[in-house]
Amino acid sequence: MFSEIHQLKQIGLKKAQVARKLEINVKTVSKYWEATPDEFAAMRQKGKKRTKKLAHYRDVILKWLREHPDITCSQILDWIKEHYDDYSVRERTLRRYVNHLRQKYELPKPVLLRQYQAVADLPPGRQIQVDFGQKRVRNSSGGYTTLYVMGTVLAHSRYKYGQWVDKPLTTAMLVQMLKACFEYLGGVPSELVFDQDKLVAVSENYGDIIYTYEFEKFKQTMGFSVYLCRKSDPESKGKVEAVVKYFKNNFATHRLFWNISSWNQSFLDWLKRTGNYNIHGTTKKIPAQVFLEEQQYLRPVPVMTITEEIITRT
Repeated sequence: MFSEIHQLKQIGLKKAQVARKLEINVKTVSKYWEATPDEFAAMRQKGKKRTKKLAHYRDVILKWLREHPDITCSQILDWIKEHYDDYSVRERTLRRYVNHLRQKYELPKPVLLRQYQAVADLPPGRQIQVDFGQKRVRNSSGGYTTLYVMGTVLAHSRYKYGQWVDKPLTTAMLVQMLKACFEYLGGVPSELVFDQDKLVAVSENYGDIIYTYEFEKFKQTMGFSVYLCRKSDPESKGKVEAVVKYFKNNFATHRLFWNISSWNQSFLDWLKRTGNYNIHGTTKKIPAQVFLEEQQYLRPVPVMTITEEIITRT
């Protein structure tokens, strides 16, 4: 590749033209554009050293690929960080190594179709989006357990929070989860966005939304407004739907369930290690860093006593 790039450079092609002709990223072209043969040799030697580091994890990576063919490189990276404190290789190097192992040992990844949803950015502290999901996971007894998750994401910073339970959600559980969310964030945003969920709203009469009793008390105490998405308006809640999918696919998939307490603690560790600290694909920023700026726009969390409620989400 080094020689091809320089041959095309010598005949007068620009970086973008070379990238298109060789079908590679323009950043790769830039990396070798001014490099000398000696510098290129040094780059290759450095790459071999990084690959040697990854060889230490070859067997465990192959084990994960065989047991879970759809596992992502992001999840492999997170699992390695979770189990090996001495890991220091960059994610891009790991991706190349995993792709090499897939090809060498004929372990192709199943192709999944992705959906795109465009959502406008909002000012800091303005909005948090809330959604729910459920995931069937293997448990320590050899069977399966269905877990239910509430996922939230601040619309400005993309800073995430979530909580899992091992029983269908009730309004009281939702209120407790949201209170824990605000305490985790250190403040309350101006607006919460939900879909038309009966844990939040009983009905809607001529545009007037009637909230469940327990949620209405919580809403008034916390002082936030609510926006309920309509079925025909998925774009208004696209960020959080992607986040719930991220929770289920990157954290929960292939993870063994022991009990809800250890599961939630592992999830919080994952948020600190990966969920809020990886560079966001759209903003190209780290959510945890942007959140440090957004946090000052959140209002203080009021003190309140939570009572019981029996409405259940099915």
